[in-house]
Amino acid sequence: MKINDIGFFLGNKKYGENSIMIYIFSKHNGLIKSFSRFTKKQRLSFTILDEVNFTWQSKQKDSLGYINLELEASLKKNDTFINSLIKSSASELCIKFLPLWQQNIEIYNDLEKLINNLDKNIDLIIFNYVWWEILFLKNTGYGINLDKCSVSGSKEKLYYLSPNSGNSVTYSVGHKYRNKLFKLPYCLKEKTISNNFVDYVNALKITTYFLRKNFDYDLNKFIFRTHLINKLKNL
Repeated sequence: MKINDIGFFLGNKKYGENSIMIYIFSKHNGLIKSFSRFTKKQRLSFTILDEVNFTWQSKQKDSLGYINLELEASLKKNDTFINSLIKSSASELCIKFLPLWQQNIEIYNDLEKLINNLDKNIDLIIFNYVWWEILFLKNTGYGINLDKCSVSGSKEKLYYLSPNSGNSVTYSVGHKYRNKLFKLPYCLKEKTISNNFVDYVNALKITTYFLRKNFDYDLNKFIFRTHLINKLKNL
């Protein structure tokens, strides 16, 4: 069996003496985990979320098989520290939470859009990453409602978010329950850029809660995502 596709390089780890375990998020085949015989020079030429062309081969699809990668060199960019953390954080989520061999073109397109806008100003870059996580939840079946009040139906003056249902409510509806609700950060409530990085940290606290709740995983184990949040706290 042979598959040719494009995708994003998510990372690798050494496996035995001569093999490397590769993770690719492919456009048409979803997350792929496979062996590759990289030389040290080849291994150093790939960075997280590089776009690659690849060929995967195996006698049967339910085995790991072997994969050969080719870098889209024209798309190579020099990243800032924040950009590298964002790429690595997105990669961590994809590797841990996406099922193997299941196409998810929505997440793929969102990831491509995130990468293509890493040359913007830092406020927009962080805003885009926060919303990438919101859409990641949605496109894995765990979306939260940031569009209208679940009680009144109003699309204006949303203020709180329920940790139980993932639904938003207005100030008047939710205020008496405020101690049990998330207060919506500006970047989620208004769906626009905030000039306060604390606002983004608060938004990521919300996505952290729902990622942990829905995937039953301790997100503190995500080293790069934790570094990203700590970095934002000091900006």
